[in-house]
Amino acid sequence: MIKNIFLIVSLLLSSLCFAQSGETEILKEPEKVEFVFSSGVFIQKEVFTEFNISFGKVSAEFPPKMIPIVGFEGFRTGVETNLKSNEDFVIAPKLGYEISITFFSIRLSALNYFKNKESEFRILPELGASIGGMFNLTYGYGISFKNSINGISNHRLSLSINLNKKLNRAVKKLW
Repeated sequence: MIKNIFLIVSLLLSSLCFAQSGETEILKEPEKVEFVFSSGVFIQKEVFTEFNISFGKVSAEFPPKMIPIVGFEGFRTGVETNLKSNEDFVIAPKLGYEISITFFSIRLSALNYFKNKESEFRILPELGASIGGMFNLTYGYGISFKNSINGISNHRLSLSINLNKKLNRAVKKLW
């Protein structure tokens, strides 16, 4: 299972790196770093929420007679929590990278769960569908190096939204 996930991630990343553009002329805005605020909810044996600040490139390209490139690519930093109280409270700061363009979304995060005095580090690849990089539905598998915290599954199903004015305008134009 893990080998298949890494194979899919490797194929997607290599196809992006080695993709060649055709002879079409595309008017591009100068690249600048933009901030994207992201929040979401996911199921990981119980319901969690996440809040992120991302910085990177927001794409809004509509080449003639080609598939538009609308979405976000960049680094993410954030936190996820189950919003419970007392001894069941779990919080996890995280760092990651996201590519959510037109119809697909891929993320890779490193996060550390804290529950009471326990701590657990995980690497989390996620893959899924996207609507213009704004709305993302992904499946992820947390690769844990020690399963010290009970009650947190390695599997997750996540629904998130990326908020940015340029991205919002591009998604409206896309649909």
